[in-house]
Amino acid sequence: MSSEKRYPVKRTVYTQTVGELLPVIVGQTFLQLGASQVWINKGQGNNIDIMVWNRKGNLIIAGEILNWSINSLLSKKRLRKIISNLKHYNCNKVLIYTNLNKKHLPRFSSNRISQVNIQYQILPRRYYRFFKKKGQITRRKPVSLRVSQDIKSKIKKYLKRRNICI
Repeated sequence: MSSEKRYPVKRTVYTQTVGELLPVIVGQTFLQLGASQVWINKGQGNNIDIMVWNRKGNLIIAGEILNWSINSLLSKKRLRKIISNLKHYNCNKVLIYTNLNKKHLPRFSSNRISQVNIQYQILPRRYYRFFKKKGQITRRKPVSLRVSQDIKSKIKKYLKRRNICI
C-alpha cells in the first residue's frame, strides 16, 4: 500500500467534518429564505438530515443530504434506508446531493423524493488544499461565499419548481 495519505486527517474525522458541512450550509440557506425553523441531524445517524418549517409552523421539508466525492458509491442498503427514512414524513421530501450515480435517481423519483444536485463536493479549505496538491479536485470546491450563493440559487429553484412557500 502507498505511504501517501488518502485523507488530510483521520478518516473518521474527515467523514464527520465533510458530512456536517453541507447540511449546515443548506440549513442556513433555508433560514435566509424565510424558514421559521430548521433542524439538522448532528449525529449523522440513521435518521433524516434536515427538517424545515415554514412561518406558520408547518413542517414543509424533510431531507437527506449527501456531501460525497465522485468516487463515493451508494449501496442498495443505504438507498433503501434513505427512502425508508423519508417515507415517514408527510411533507415535501428531498435528496440534496453532491455526487451520485445517476442510476439511483429514478428510485427517488418513483418514491416522490425530489432531488437537488449541487454537482460538486464541498470541503473545508484545508481539505481542499490537501486534495489540490494531489491533483484530486475534480467536482470538489472549498467552502466560500460563492459556493453558498450557488447552493442558495439551487435551493430557490427547487422551491420554485415544487411550488413550496416558506
